[in-house]
Amino acid sequence: MELSESAAIKEIQDVFSSDNESLIHDTISYIHENGSVKMMPLLFDLLAKTTSDSLKKDVYNCLIDTKNPDAVAVFISALQNPNLISEKKEILATMWQTNMDFSKHAGQLVDILLNDTYETAIEAFTVLEVCSENIDDSQKQSLISVLTEGAQKDKSEKATLLQEAARLLTD
Repeated sequence: MELSESAAIKEIQDVFSSDNESLIHDTISYIHENGSVKMMPLLFDLLAKTTSDSLKKDVYNCLIDTKNPDAVAVFISALQNPNLISEKKEILATMWQTNMDFSKHAGQLVDILLNDTYETAIEAFTVLEVCSENIDDSQKQSLISVLTEGAQKDKSEKATLLQEAARLLTD
């Protein structure tokens, strides 16, 4: 008998709350093969609470294969989740690897470029690079101004990255 989606989500929550790492791996595989966008927040919740590198690796491998455009909002929400701050760089890396269009959130990506660590900013730059063709021209002009100003104020290695991001949006 096949479970309804809400029953499957409840069962996944129960498994992810357990200490059975083997079962958790199996459940991530189930989501990878049969999952929906509605199950993605459960994966991000697991990332927030697990210390297991192998579980994190499985979650990211699952998320990389996400192709449903409805998942964009779930990724953006995860970036904003204070419980996932330590995972921000990896979430961004996963986002660009999905090859989905995050252009509607270009402002948030630029904010990360300006305010996060250099390593995290590189990942945000790559997401921006993947979706730059889909950013509308008026927003591009605004973002170029913000990036140029940020590059002038920044005295670190990130200034070059900010200049490169502005150049990317100019082309």
